[in-house]
Amino acid sequence: MPAPSTPAEPDPLADPARIAVVRRLLVELPGSAPFDRLARLATRLLAVPTAQVVLLTDVAVRVGGSGRPIVLGSATPLDEVPGSVAARLRAPLVVPGAATDPRVAGLPAVLSGEVRACLSLPLVLSAGDVVGALTLLSPEPRAWAEDDVALAGEVAATVVTELELVAATLAVRSSLGRLELTLAASEVGSWERDLRTGTTSWDERNAAIFGLRGPVELDGDEVMAQRIHPDDHAAVAQAMQTALAGSGEFVVEMRVLRADGEVRWTVSRGRVVRDQAGRPVRLLGTTVDVTEARRQAQLRLAAVQRAAVIAEVAAALANADRMTDLAEAALRGAAVLGADASALAVFDGGHGPLRLHMTRRLVDAVEAGADVVLSGEGVELPLDDALPTQFVARHGEPVLLTDRAAAVARFPRMAEVGELVGVRALAALPVRLEGRVLGSFVAVWGEDHVFTPEDVELLGALTAQIGLSVSRLHADAQRDAAVAEMAAANARLELLAETGRVLSGTMEITEQLGRLAELVVPALGDWCWVVVTDEHGRMRQLASAHRDRARSAELADYVRAMVGGMTEHAAARVVTRTGRPLRVPGLDAAYIARALPDPVAREQLARLHPDSGIVVPLVSRGRTLGALGLYVSVERGRHSDAELDTALELGRRAGVALQQARLFGQQRQLAETLQRSMLTAPPAPDHCEIAVRYVPAAAGAEVGGDWYDAFVQPDGATMLVIGDVVGHDSRAAAAMGQLRGLLRGIGHHTGGTPAEVLTGLDRASTGLDLDVMATALVARLEQDDPELSAAQTRVRWATAGHPPPVLMSADGEVTVLDGVDPDLLLGVEPGTARNDRVAVIGRGGTLLLYTDGLVERRDRDLDAGVAELCRVLAGLTDVPLQQLCDRLLERMYLPDTEDDVALLAVRLHPQDRPRPAEAGPQRVPPGIAPSPDVHPEAGAG
Repeated sequence: MPAPSTPAEPDPLADPARIAVVRRLLVELPGSAPFDRLARLATRLLAVPTAQVVLLTDVAVRVGGSGRPIVLGSATPLDEVPGSVAARLRAPLVVPGAATDPRVAGLPAVLSGEVRACLSLPLVLSAGDVVGALTLLSPEPRAWAEDDVALAGEVAATVVTELELVAATLAVRSSLGRLELTLAASEVGSWERDLRTGTTSWDERNAAIFGLRGPVELDGDEVMAQRIHPDDHAAVAQAMQTALAGSGEFVVEMRVLRADGEVRWTVSRGRVVRDQAGRPVRLLGTTVDVTEARRQAQLRLAAVQRAAVIAEVAAALANADRMTDLAEAALRGAAVLGADASALAVFDGGHGPLRLHMTRRLVDAVEAGADVVLSGEGVELPLDDALPTQFVARHGEPVLLTDRAAAVARFPRMAEVGELVGVRALAALPVRLEGRVLGSFVAVWGEDHVFTPEDVELLGALTAQIGLSVSRLHADAQRDAAVAEMAAANARLELLAETGRVLSGTMEITEQLGRLAELVVPALGDWCWVVVTDEHGRMRQLASAHRDRARSAELADYVRAMVGGMTEHAAARVVTRTGRPLRVPGLDAAYIARALPDPVAREQLARLHPDSGIVVPLVSRGRTLGALGLYVSVERGRHSDAELDTALELGRRAGVALQQARLFGQQRQLAETLQRSMLTAPPAPDHCEIAVRYVPAAAGAEVGGDWYDAFVQPDGATMLVIGDVVGHDSRAAAAMGQLRGLLRGIGHHTGGTPAEVLTGLDRASTGLDLDVMATALVARLEQDDPELSAAQTRVRWATAGHPPPVLMSADGEVTVLDGVDPDLLLGVEPGTARNDRVAVIGRGGTLLLYTDGLVERRDRDLDAGVAELCRVLAGLTDVPLQQLCDRLLERMYLPDTEDDVALLAVRLHPQDRPRPAEAGPQRVPPGIAPSPDVHPEAGAG
């Protein structure tokens, strides 16, 4: 596996900065003489015929040499001279045999045989730059001794010294040139003071700073007394004393007095010169006139300060969320000019009215001096020219008033206002955005104030930023209002949608309106009530709701009292009578007394703290069925038009739902009455207790096809019937009535077995063209003497596609009587012969017949339902028969089941004891002989 490659090292000779240093040296070299001399010295010391000095830029340039002819200044590629190798190594290159040394073997001079050995040393400046090499060449191989390398190193160091001298000369010349240019460009004067004689000398530039023609020579006392501002004498003396005492540096800012009387600001810098004994003998220094620079700096500082204030104010304005906050923020900018207070007047929404928003100082002054009520909305101003605020907002022209007299002369009402809030000067500027006047900004001064152009510029910048912020607040307000309105509209739509869902979720009137009341609170009110009229026009309470659930009972008590005692003036009566909505803007004592004569009801209403309300009718098909009342407290505020419209729509939807619920209730009641009229009460023969139940489907008000029946045949046997006509409508109910009547007649007349009765029923319904399909199960309770003695009863049954009967013994064992597949449904093949099945029931046992609505559901098939039925029955062994039926329905029948349920349960009580009281008295049709009984007197009880 090959070793991983490493990146190539950069060539140190290719550094652009190093090459630039060498090129500057080449330009400044005084000639080749010093380098020729040092090359000859090297050849004599080391006894070699040739030595050369090369400087290395991107090529090798010979700048000196000795021996075989050397062409000075000639350029050779770097890779053809040994000096390049030594320069890259930054160490001596010692080559005894050039032909065999791979570092130099490929050089042209080595290949030609002219050079057989060489010694090359790099030339490195004190700054660390490798600038060239000193190379000694031998035409014969030579073993270089350590002394040879050391001697050559001494010569190379001398070459470096010569080069350093050239570099230093270059630096000094460059510095002097730059200094001279700097002094001339900056008009810096130089001076010198002889501390021994006290004489001060100035050059021309220094004299010009003092307004004199120079150069000049002055006595030291004259300089201090006549040429320096008296207020700066102490500072100059202190600076000089500090320099002389040890620091050696002299710096002082002072004002000079020019010969023409002008005062100029200068900065003087100096340095102490000492003699060999360390005594100060001279001060050398410079002077620069900084008057203009100082003035510009002050202007820049003022501009920066103002810009900082504007930036700070702009940030505050950008973050302000009220107009009063804008006025307070803008005052910070005006305070730079000494303003004491400010006010902002803007048109609401960009178009009247004009409202004034004041800073706290003005608010305090106004409230202390006048009967003015201020609010977060500001003070509404008339749009006239009486005061600068309105004038500027109306005409868009700035107004600057420098004193009280000017203010009163321009605006006479300023005499009154100025006295009130202490105004002497003011600036009022229009607040604009894209040429449109949004209002005005006013800054006031408690003293006279003269406005400079800079003042006007600052105030203009402030009002420009205020215009942006006012526009933003207007836009924010409009956006917030739009968002709020959209959110409110969405909430109202959601409320209406939820109302539709709630009202369609049940057909029970009380439950419907109770859900509606809870839905509209607190969406449309703090509390509400719903009242309806019955078929006789009487008002009755149906629902109420309070946003505080803990007060629901309190509200319900009030609504009951209201309904029971309100007069024709009450809102509920007015709305149900007229069918129109009613606003109740204020519940004053007079109105309440007219509507509620009962003082208890009035007291209950007062505790609910209503401020106002709305009452809307519950309407369906042009008929007012009731009213919905919604009430709010004063904190919430009165209902808007949109809320009233929403409440009206709620009333319409509730009215329709109420009407439908009433119709459904009437239809359901009629259907149940019809259904139950066809399901007669069962007999109570012998010690046999029969319990029946019928539950209509929850999905609608239609009558169904489920039925039960029990009757006694002429021979005393009890026939039990359970059936279910296919369908859940009035046609199914009619077919059920026909089948039930046919079955009763066939069973009673023929006295046949269950199979014979079902066969006869199937043929009769076909012959009578009933065109109906149904399931049915017929059972017959039979008992002979042996069975009577054994305390048993025989049950004989036949089925037409019906769920199997379930038998529960006295000791709780539950058995499904389903030995073979059930026969076909009635109406499928009328000629089919049906079969009887037989089982034995011990006394104390219970036989259960039922329709499929009890056990079948969408999530459960018939077998699973029958298994669940057996599990439930096993836990009801000792429960009386009537209670057993009720508990069975509670546990098995779901409230939202979409199928009817018919249930018939028979319990055979022991015949050697009196008939139990919970079974009721024995009851059989006239002419039916009682069954044999071991305990005859039981029939009487």
